[in-house]
Amino acid sequence: MKLWRRKERVTIEVDDGFHIAEAPALQRAIVQVLGMDRVGGVPVPAELQLEPGREGALVVVWRNMIVGFVPPERAGELTARLPGGRAVGVVHGCVHPEVHELPRDGDDRHGVLWRVWAGPVPETFPEVPQGLDRLDVPERAILGIPLARLRTPPPA
Repeated sequence: MKLWRRKERVTIEVDDGFHIAEAPALQRAIVQVLGMDRVGGVPVPAELQLEPGREGALVVVWRNMIVGFVPPERAGELTARLPGGRAVGVVHGCVHPEVHELPRDGDDRHGVLWRVWAGPVPETFPEVPQGLDRLDVPERAILGIPLARLRTPPPA
């Protein structure tokens, strides 16, 4: 038995693609993993690893970083298709920019929010379903100190 071997990767085919949940809350992780791939502003191919989480949730890992969760309505179907043992389930997809006219929570200063898509990449991405993102967007901070606290003038 080898201790340091890579896990076998089993591709799970998804007929119709879907958005991965919690992109605004996990935007820092997604942008960090993208690195210089985000410069072009085009969809980036991704091999998304699915791992079981708490309470039946399916965690989506890309380039060794958690980038979202499979929506609850799709989690049951994909959990049943996960391989057993040391093998890892993989879904092909992409990470694509979603540009907003007015920046929203989680967007960068240019109004861009990077979203993760699992499954075949469509010509145009459908609208994100209502209620897909339930986690709060973390407050902007530097070294753990909230920026709002840094900008507030000291009491006179």
